[in-house]
Amino acid sequence: MPPVLPPWVSDPAGPAAREIVPVYWIMFAAAVVVLVIVYGAIFYAGIKYRERPGVEAKQFHGHNLLELLWTVIPTIMVISFSILSFQKLLILNDVDTGADMTIKVTARQWSFTFEYPKEYKGVSFVLRDQSALKIGEELHIPVGTKVKLEMRANDVIHSFSIPNLGGKMDVIPGRPTYLAIQADRAGTFKGQCFEFCGDGHADMLLRVVAHPTSEYAAWAKTAVDAANLPLDPATARGRELYMAQACVGCHLIRNTPSNGRVGPELTKIGSKANIAGVLSPVNVDNLTRWIMDPGVVKPGTAMPDLNLDEPTARAIAQWLSTLR
Repeated sequence: MPPVLPPWVSDPAGPAAREIVPVYWIMFAAAVVVLVIVYGAIFYAGIKYRERPGVEAKQFHGHNLLELLWTVIPTIMVISFSILSFQKLLILNDVDTGADMTIKVTARQWSFTFEYPKEYKGVSFVLRDQSALKIGEELHIPVGTKVKLEMRANDVIHSFSIPNLGGKMDVIPGRPTYLAIQADRAGTFKGQCFEFCGDGHADMLLRVVAHPTSEYAAWAKTAVDAANLPLDPATARGRELYMAQACVGCHLIRNTPSNGRVGPELTKIGSKANIAGVLSPVNVDNLTRWIMDPGVVKPGTAMPDLNLDEPTARAIAQWLSTLR
């Protein structure tokens, strides 16, 4: 059975989430008290002063004490909640104090991309082409480290939130916004865009993976090695050939000019179990076979025959096989 309470209340996994928890319970308790008082008064008045045989319903046209109470008490509550919320916001919005790492976040319809610093405590995120490591949809951080997120949007307003880690911030075109996150234990924490941003909004999901500090360098090396595969000179020609074909208008490969939405996404095609549900495993030979004659491999498929020769198809397949 899924938890009834929101994640930052039922399972806070970072300092920001724990800052929010007491505010939630204070406001929840106040809301329950107000609910009991209001509905209690309604039921009491409805029963005691109702019209019934031998009793005429009473009409009241004013009560100075009651009117004073239901004006002063809500005012005090609103002011108190505002002060309490402002104090917590000061803490949550302080993204610089104690921040040990800065990661750039780019939001677009409908995905998040994370760019790591080129170096972090001796851990290198530099790729073969001297650019910094970029990964879509999944953010990896070390446990116990406050990470500052510098966020920008390429198109419309998005909103970044990982409920277990607390905090939420809009990502706006034209100017950066900032959020700090920290995980106090290893694990995977789910989030998503919390601002409606178009018809693909519901699929704009993300994950934060917190690694033990002792394992973070090993993860970084694996991620850099995987990101270097498509940059290998041996597969560079395949990438160029792919980008020159009509493929880019049908398929999405994140962080590339291939931004089509007609066919299946190919961002991690090399790690999938099969090709179009009919060819397994996903390797260079099977990818070549599919690219050269998809209609024979899977009759009725919407993918057209591009009339590519075998060397061209194989070069493209070699590059696609590195996308993991």
